[in-house]
Amino acid sequence: MLGLTTGKKKLIHVWVINKMKKYDCLFIGNAIVDVVSNVSFEFLKKQKIDVGSWRPTSVDVISQLQNNMENTLIASGGSAANSAVGFSLLGGSCSYIGRVKDDKFGQLYIKDLEEANVDFVSSAVQSGDETGRCLVYVTPDAERSMRTYLGAASNLSPQDINYKAIGDSEFVYVEGYLWDEPIAKESCKKAYEVSKEAGTKSVLSLSDSFCVEKWRSEIRELTKISDIVFGNEEEVMSLYETSILSDAISAANNEMNLCVITRGSQGSIIVSSEGVEEVAAYPCEKVLDTTGAGDLYAAGFLYGLKNNLRLYECAQLGSFSSSQVIGRLGPRPSDNLALLAKNEGFSV
Repeated sequence: MLGLTTGKKKLIHVWVINKMKKYDCLFIGNAIVDVVSNVSFEFLKKQKIDVGSWRPTSVDVISQLQNNMENTLIASGGSAANSAVGFSLLGGSCSYIGRVKDDKFGQLYIKDLEEANVDFVSSAVQSGDETGRCLVYVTPDAERSMRTYLGAASNLSPQDINYKAIGDSEFVYVEGYLWDEPIAKESCKKAYEVSKEAGTKSVLSLSDSFCVEKWRSEIRELTKISDIVFGNEEEVMSLYETSILSDAISAANNEMNLCVITRGSQGSIIVSSEGVEEVAAYPCEKVLDTTGAGDLYAAGFLYGLKNNLRLYECAQLGSFSSSQVIGRLGPRPSDNLALLAKNEGFSV
């Protein structure tokens, strides 16, 4: 088993995977269909969408906006689902929990995950809100502007949590976005409770600095009992209410078991019982779309742990995986991700 305990960290250097588990990782998140398109600045202006903005919208508005999009790429999205697909493409065995309706987009969502060898271990619901969608407009500067209808995803309940799948997994990965909906928050709490009982290691993605700011005290308590926490520098600094990264690192070092901080082109920082280690970013020839960058980093890092790599090697694989998605449109890297990693000398 992994050498982690809750509370003050106690981390051994090598992570030993329990081969008796059915899945390496179970991912839980907002099940949202991503609809991605390259657009011009003029197009956004006509649609009255500010560059780089994000807004929640109603189902009627999302449908109207989608009808105006052209040459779209459609994929089963949401932060945790992006990580699940990346993890699977590298060679990991994984499953996913999310709430979709049994409608056109819900069926597409499930089929897309299953084609990526990610087991969908929830059941599509027959009534209620439609399956969630996120429209992602990518401008020539690789900036993303988004409009999101959460739909069914916002109603993820404790009843949607597959307890057996948690017990069957070495890790359970939860995205912080879920904390923004009361019933989904209860689902997160239940997943953590079951994971502790089952000996499954908990992984938390902070997801968004605004979400962290809104629920800071609760999320901070959650990070203390998480075995691994992923977050970018803005999210981690927001968690500790500081504008000084070194102060946030010190706080994380005191409170967390293992914290991994991503910094885009500046690489990433590993905060563990072994100390603080900086790892350079893997270069990308041309950044086209940053959708899924952090999600693929987490996928690569976790897959490195699955293969008992040293922490800095996990960070290198995470950075490489991230580089393979930001050079493409949409949240997915090439289906040949594992082969590309092997060609770069990674042990996958």
